[in-house]
Amino acid sequence: MFVCPYCGANARTRTSRRLSEFTIRQYHQCQNLECSESFTTLNTVERRVTKRSTSSEPLPPGFIPSDAFPASHYGNSQLTLAV
Repeated sequence: MFVCPYCGANARTRTSRRLSEFTIRQYHQCQNLECSESFTTLNTVERRVTKRSTSSEPLPPGFIPSDAFPASHYGNSQLTLAV
């Protein structure tokens, strides 16, 4: 979801095109019927924040703060359904 730069309403991504390995052009359309502008945005990788180790060692405890993401985003016990 993106915000229309002309009226501030929500804009829907209609399609996208890959320009390079790290850049995508997205085509958006404003959801405000009185505006209905179409525009493009560029989505690109700016920089790497962390580099994942090539070893299979787990991340150290506390590396990612426990409140950084909802519990559903962590890998342990995501599906607690009885089998």
